[in-house]
Amino acid sequence: MTHTSPSGNGRPGVLLAAILLGVVVVPTGVSGTGVALPHIAADLGSQPAQLQWVVNGFNLTFAVFSLVAGSIADHLGRRRGLLLGGVVFAAAGVLSALSPDLVVLDLARALAGVGAAIIFACSGALIAITFSGKAAARAFALFGTAAGVGLGLGPSISSAAIALIGWTGIFWFNAVAIIIAIALVLLSGVHDTPAQDTGQIDYRGALVFAAALSLVIAGVAQSSSWGWSSPGTIVLVAGGILLLAVFVRLQAVTGNPLLDLSLLRSPRLVGLLLVPVAGAVGFVTLLTYYPTFLTGVWQLGSGSVGAVMLIMTVPVIVGPIVAGALHGRGVPTWVILGASVAFYVIGAALLTRENTAVDVPDLILPFVLLGAGFGLGVGLVDGQAIGSVPEEKSGMVSGLVSTVRLGSEAVVVAVFASALSVGVGGKVRQVLPDTLDAGDQDTIVDRVVTGEIHDASGVAADALREAFATGLVPLLWTIVGVSAVLAVSIVVLLRRTAEPTTTTAGSEHATPAAAERDPLGVAEATREHAIDSRIISERTPR
Repeated sequence: MTHTSPSGNGRPGVLLAAILLGVVVVPTGVSGTGVALPHIAADLGSQPAQLQWVVNGFNLTFAVFSLVAGSIADHLGRRRGLLLGGVVFAAAGVLSALSPDLVVLDLARALAGVGAAIIFACSGALIAITFSGKAAARAFALFGTAAGVGLGLGPSISSAAIALIGWTGIFWFNAVAIIIAIALVLLSGVHDTPAQDTGQIDYRGALVFAAALSLVIAGVAQSSSWGWSSPGTIVLVAGGILLLAVFVRLQAVTGNPLLDLSLLRSPRLVGLLLVPVAGAVGFVTLLTYYPTFLTGVWQLGSGSVGAVMLIMTVPVIVGPIVAGALHGRGVPTWVILGASVAFYVIGAALLTRENTAVDVPDLILPFVLLGAGFGLGVGLVDGQAIGSVPEEKSGMVSGLVSTVRLGSEAVVVAVFASALSVGVGGKVRQVLPDTLDAGDQDTIVDRVVTGEIHDASGVAADALREAFATGLVPLLWTIVGVSAVLAVSIVVLLRRTAEPTTTTAGSEHATPAAAERDPLGVAEATREHAIDSRIISERTPR
């Protein structure tokens, strides 16, 4: 495959600033939206299934389009692709803020996920073709850290925006920030042209995968209202699983597949791919829905919720740096990643102690453990996964890691939301008087599950808050159990194979002393940006 270099150096520092701004903003769509859900419910309605799709729709399209966004970047050109993704994301933010009902908001969030996938794919590709050597490695380190900052500070940014202008504030923030990023891309003067001889995009495989994941997530999301044993839920989930089997078969016989299935024969790669799955189970679920507990059960305001969630999210920012430092000092990958998932086990177990009594200091230890666990994983998985396969497969593996990360988050968050509706809803129904008709009971349950907890139909708000807190506990223990199984699996798989000893072409190992002086390479990231066509060919994400 031949790639075309940017014409002229332009202002790579400005381009990097634009990319990092976009990479900070996009993850707030994952972590920040959960804070807004109770406020959205109060304004647009509290139907749990439709509210879940405010989060699920973004996660779904983000995951699905991550598989093909790299190929789109190759065909369209990375700069133009980044601009297109930015325009789509900004337009979706405006539409989200102006949505008159939940259906329009759900569609807008799905559109935002498409833009987010293109932004991430094209951002990585532009870094690869604009920087080389140490500058490229450090620019990618900044890229990963920026994503952690966006995910970690998403709830706080969302809370601040809500406190200023209401729930629409988070979406206006997204739109304005991405528009600024687009302007910086244009000002950077860095250009590229579409790659030549890229091969045909596997549109058939992309469509089948998109349909499969959509059906699975739709079935899981609707199970809260239809029931797990309903024909609709069974048909959707079974249809999705069947299409996934078709996708696997297509990839085995397609000349230019989206995914080379032989990669999954590597125990090390499978173990690394389980880390983001564990992150979805042990961290993203709680990052998305624990703000509802704080808002509904503890009755904290938006600003207070954002401040409390910082306890969980700040370690996400620090974690990648700590993981890199530990690995640079020779600590094995299996130790770091095994510990990161074990932190989910301990953190979720500690949260089972929480009840209706407000006790923020009691959240410090579990929240720090959860955030640190996620941050340690983010700092290592991508680089280790790419280093575990031949260089010519590095782009495909990069896309695979993103797809597993986002796809698992979409599925796991949908499962958690459904389980929350069923578990908390069951406890709420136990405290409702039998004289209430089914419709009134459903209305009260829907409001409690979405965090709107007030006195209702002769039932004190305290009893409803207790029902929510009690219904959440079994879900937390489920997180503990699943995370424990994943932690053991990750350690076993990673210990079976040796640590990779080589790096991708053009990358260089920094000495521990250098890493301590400049762990993110800020001083040199924009200084070294010579073009190396060999690096472009090997490192541009597909």
